[in-house]
Amino acid sequence: MKKRFISITKAIVCALAMTTIFSCANQGSSTVVSGGSSASVDGIAYVYIDSLINGYDLYNDEATKLMAKQNQYEQELQSKGKSLERRAMELQQNYEKRLVTPTRAQEIQNQLANEQQKLMQTRDQQAMELADDQAQMMNRVGDSIRNFINEFNADKRFKLIISTQGNSVLLYADPALDITKVVLDGLNKRYRGTSGGATPAPAAKADTTASK
Repeated sequence: MKKRFISITKAIVCALAMTTIFSCANQGSSTVVSGGSSASVDGIAYVYIDSLINGYDLYNDEATKLMAKQNQYEQELQSKGKSLERRAMELQQNYEKRLVTPTRAQEIQNQLANEQQKLMQTRDQQAMELADDQAQMMNRVGDSIRNFINEFNADKRFKLIISTQGNSVLLYADPALDITKVVLDGLNKRYRGTSGGATPAPAAKADTTASK
C-alpha cells in the first residue's frame, strides 16, 4: 500500500500544478516582492507548487499522521496474514500425520479461506480509506494555500499568480518572478502560529519585504 500512497500523492501534486492558477485584480506598475525581486509590469508571478507543498509544515504534519496510519494497517494485515499461513501449514502437517479427518480438514480449510477473503476485503477497504484521507488532506492543503495567496495579494499587486511544477508548464520564466520562498515562509509562519498545529485560520497578510 505504500506504493499506492506515493503514487496518489504525486498524481495530486501534478494535478494541482496543472490546474491551480490564482487570478488577481489588475495592477499596472512593477511591485517589489522580496529581496529586490519585483513583479513584471503586467503583475505576473509564479510558484513551484511541488516545492510549496513539500515544504509546507501543514502538509508534512498531515502526511506523517497518514503514513503512521498506513503503517499500522500494514502491520495488522501482515500479522493476520502470517497467522493464516501458520494455521494453514499446521493443518497440512496434521492432515499428513492423520491427526485430523478429511472432513474436519476440509472444514478448517474452508474457514481459513473465508478468513483470507475477509482479510483481502479489509485490505481493499483500508486502501480506499487511506486514499480518501489523502484526498481530503490535499484539499485542506490546497485550500490553505489558496486562502493564503488571497491574503498575500490583498493589495492587488499581482493580476496573475501561476502555479507550476518544474518545467511542466513554464518553459522559461524570469527567476525574479518566482515567489515560492516568500509564500512558503508566510504559510509556515502562519501555520506555526496556530494553536496545536491545526489547519490555519485566515491571518494577516505575510510580510513580503522579508529576504528570500
